[in-house]
Amino acid sequence: MAEIRLRIAELRRKKHLTQQQLADVVGVSFQTISKWEKGAAMPDLTYLPMLAEYFDVSVDQLLGLKPFQEEEYYSARTESANFWAEKLEYLIRSRKNSWNDDYAKFLIEQVWKIDRPVKVLDCGCGLGFLGKLFMPHLPAGSSYTGIDVTETLTEVGENLFADAEYPVNFITKNVMDYHANEKYDLVLCKAVLRHLNDPKAFLEKIIGFAKKDALVVCIDSNREFECDGLYVDGMDYFELCRHDGMDKHWRTELEQQGRDYAIAIRTAHMMRALGLHNVDVRMNDKVNFVTPQSDDYEETKQDFLNYNDWNTGLTQEQRENMILFFTSHGMTRQEAERNIDRNREISAFFEAHPDAGYTFFKGTMISYGQK
Repeated sequence: MAEIRLRIAELRRKKHLTQQQLADVVGVSFQTISKWEKGAAMPDLTYLPMLAEYFDVSVDQLLGLKPFQEEEYYSARTESANFWAEKLEYLIRSRKNSWNDDYAKFLIEQVWKIDRPVKVLDCGCGLGFLGKLFMPHLPAGSSYTGIDVTETLTEVGENLFADAEYPVNFITKNVMDYHANEKYDLVLCKAVLRHLNDPKAFLEKIIGFAKKDALVVCIDSNREFECDGLYVDGMDYFELCRHDGMDKHWRTELEQQGRDYAIAIRTAHMMRALGLHNVDVRMNDKVNFVTPQSDDYEETKQDFLNYNDWNTGLTQEQRENMILFFTSHGMTRQEAERNIDRNREISAFFEAHPDAGYTFFKGTMISYGQK
């Protein structure tokens, strides 16, 4: 018994609780909590698992028999070239079914009113998806330049554009280290800001590539919209929308890394602060409504499952690694397990119901302004 040193007071203070608030949780008087914390009394054995679960520690840690281990913060590494090089197949397949071609045409002709040839610079271009999307609708004589830090992606991009009827140039370089020899009429980035540790610095950098009166366009998804934008026919929509602990995960990444999952909804305000004018925001109108009657149903469904990394085949080691990642990002173990189990439940539902349909709205926001 001499080795036991209850850590209740320390844990309570970390949660910013009073003794009375903790007493209400446990179902005892605040005097009892006081006695436990002073070492004048020990909790009954029946309270120990409850307290350990509430504070998200082991019983041994609660009793002071094992030290608390300050969890290392594990970065998602999404700024690194190697991260995206390993995601090549994901990037190729995830871009399918993400835009309506007529809406891209509408943006260029009706919203941005581009009626003369333009030089396009796509920053963080990956495989050049935006080039494939927008270039066919731009006036003849337009040119496309894509820049990305990942050589694997730019090499594939060059092959994808091999038969293009307009000038194409891919540059393998970190955008932040790039010094352009010319200015551009249309500067783009898609799904880049949300993965960066300093999105404002990146935005300021790419604005520098733009000519006077040029258009700067940033396209990103708002994570809250994305989390609420899924319905699977036959599943509980309320449960599908639950993302317990994700707010902690996002806040921790913002505080530890600067990575901002709300960047899509902030971008237009950043554009104004950096001097752009005629700033506005549109929403990508693409909604995936997928049923067994849809063209390429099986392939589309599988791409969707892969995009979200929904699978039932996690080993115990993989599961523990995922839990460790989430808990290092502010989640409790229970919240981490709940998120992993939710994804497994969705995957299991599709396996049990091979003809299941779904609707998915990603919440992609298109912020733009003129220099």
